[in-house]
Amino acid sequence: MGLEKQLTSMIESLMEQNKEKDQRISELTDQIQRLTEQIEYMNRKFFGTSREKTLPTSDKQLSLFEDSDFLKEAETTAIETVEEVITYRRKRPIGRKAELIKDLPEVEVHCDLSEEECLCSDCGNYMKWMGKRLVRTDVNFIPARLEKHMYYQHSYACNCHDPQVEAKKIVNAPVPAPAIQRSLASASVLAWLIHQKFELSLPTYRQESEWESYGLAVPRRTLSNWIIRSAEDWLSLIYDRLHHHLIRQPILHMDETPYQVNKRSDGKPASSNAYFWLARTTKAVETPIVFYHADLTRKQSVVKELLGNFSGFLQVDGYSAYKNLPNVTLIGCVAHLRRKFFDVCGKDGKGAARKGLDFCNQIFKLEDEFATLTAEERYLKRKEETLPIMEQMYQWMDSIYVMKGKLKEAITYAINQKKELMNIFKDGRLQVSNNICEQKVKPIALGRKNFLFSDSMAGAKANAICYTIVETAKENGLNAFKYLTYLFENLPNLENYRDPEVLEAFLPWQKPIQEMCSK
Repeated sequence: MGLEKQLTSMIESLMEQNKEKDQRISELTDQIQRLTEQIEYMNRKFFGTSREKTLPTSDKQLSLFEDSDFLKEAETTAIETVEEVITYRRKRPIGRKAELIKDLPEVEVHCDLSEEECLCSDCGNYMKWMGKRLVRTDVNFIPARLEKHMYYQHSYACNCHDPQVEAKKIVNAPVPAPAIQRSLASASVLAWLIHQKFELSLPTYRQESEWESYGLAVPRRTLSNWIIRSAEDWLSLIYDRLHHHLIRQPILHMDETPYQVNKRSDGKPASSNAYFWLARTTKAVETPIVFYHADLTRKQSVVKELLGNFSGFLQVDGYSAYKNLPNVTLIGCVAHLRRKFFDVCGKDGKGAARKGLDFCNQIFKLEDEFATLTAEERYLKRKEETLPIMEQMYQWMDSIYVMKGKLKEAITYAINQKKELMNIFKDGRLQVSNNICEQKVKPIALGRKNFLFSDSMAGAKANAICYTIVETAKENGLNAFKYLTYLFENLPNLENYRDPEVLEAFLPWQKPIQEMCSK
């Protein structure tokens, strides 16, 4: 009996050890899988293409529809698409060069013979002119140059008063006011400075040498001060009017991105993140607005301050600061969801994540087909065709169980965002993604890469104002440089330049502005 107990105890001990080892093996397997996913993800981020493009689903991969005919149709469509691209690349458009330069001023360059060359080498008589023909057309570049404008004020006096009185009637000719008092910067210099920094992402320390080559040797600190002064004094007036119109729109998109401010007022180190917030109008509006706001935090208080009394639809990502806003209906973003599935399977696709990616692809494919429809027609078509796909996607998510990894993150995000994603079907004017907002975050990201940071919060706020004016001008089809020049020339010469009704005439969608500053 004692031996049997001993053997039983040993067996139980071995079984317990095996159980612990099996559990440990399972944990290590899960860890290896997570690390493998992370390595693949980082390799795609560092060495792969940044485009989130997917290849056609193969027979070995999960399909959205268990139908071989659908797979054949998808393969045929893919082949046809490739053939169309090849055909387009080989076909040379007629008149493309002429179309590119149709708006440039023309200068005729005549290639003629000299008087001596007009003598015939055979008989010695002068040859008769037969005509001319156009041989080629090219584009000539004229480098920028600076001119020193010296303003002389002319004065006039009249002797019509009593000659015994010394004081005479004197009238001085009006002189246009500068954008910055006691400064060398004219309206065009300020406009070009802002155009280069915020439209071309050229920081002031690089512009410093360029301005010097033009003949204006000013340090980068002066250039930065010009931007801040002009933004605070004049561009902020238009900036505030744009915000006034923005929060009265029924649909807005929002996003935010990190930024660095060295001299922070909250006592935090310069390495702490400040933020650029972006709010913009949706597609197909008569008065498009792209509005940037600089702040030190990412708290919900910034969202409430920025939106003010806004009431309507707000399309965002899943960030919690946008939740529970009064009179606001949040709209989810299918592109964010698709990106999470793409991060799992990449462009080649694999496993269950590919099926989630296929659902998102089908939604975007339908949106391309609905692009030319009216808002009401798009609303009905989404209810009829897109909603069943969305419902199938959530049924599929409920049918699978994933414990860990990036696929778990993607499914959790989708489930948490289900209400916001389903809100897409409430109005045909809504977008299925927040991409039009993210596209306008790119100028900030490119600028951040080039000029790295703002030294002070005043500089960050000036940047937000300038980005707003430049990007809103572009959205309204304006030449940003022309528009900025017009503002700096005219705003300082208004008597009541703070009157909102007066400033309305300077907004980028107004007809006179469109005529003078269009591309």
